[in-house]
Amino acid sequence: MPAFDGNLALKRIVKTVSRPAARPAWEQQVLKTRRIPVSATPDAQQVMQQRTLTVRRALARRRLRLLVTMVLLVLFTAGVFGAMVYRQAMILEKNFAVVAMELEIKKNQKESSQIREALAQQTNLDEIRKQAIVRLGLQDPARSQLVSVRVPDTDRIVFVRETSGTADDAYLSGVFASIEQYFKTISIGNQGD
Repeated sequence: MPAFDGNLALKRIVKTVSRPAARPAWEQQVLKTRRIPVSATPDAQQVMQQRTLTVRRALARRRLRLLVTMVLLVLFTAGVFGAMVYRQAMILEKNFAVVAMELEIKKNQKESSQIREALAQQTNLDEIRKQAIVRLGLQDPARSQLVSVRVPDTDRIVFVRETSGTADDAYLSGVFASIEQYFKTISIGNQGD
């Protein structure tokens, strides 16, 4: 049957109809139908019960997995905080031990200074001098053997002048140059002398 196309009704366009290609052998085989009796098919209620059971099991597994994950997360967080608290407790315990030792050291230093003071108060310098002369044979020094040292009552502080430093740098470089020339003029003699 000829087909007309477009506004030009008088122009004939013949459309070719393609024939179907040859079908493969497996498509040409006749399908055998198998009839299943109604008694062999499961009941709709049984199918629904089976589906609800599988869905409930899947949800129960998912809930259990979520519960286990949450418990592990809580235990991990508690473990981290427990470790931190344990470390702080150990540091605090060591700090208390250090403070106790410092107090004991201060107490011992105080006792030591009290013992020194008591010893110094009980010391008789005249008696020590007599025993040194009698037992060890020491003598009093002569006037020529006495040396007097004058110690100032106050400390002396030396302040540095704030200068540009160019004069000092020039002076130091001149000293360095003269020392360098001196060492260059030294001739090394026989080392065996």
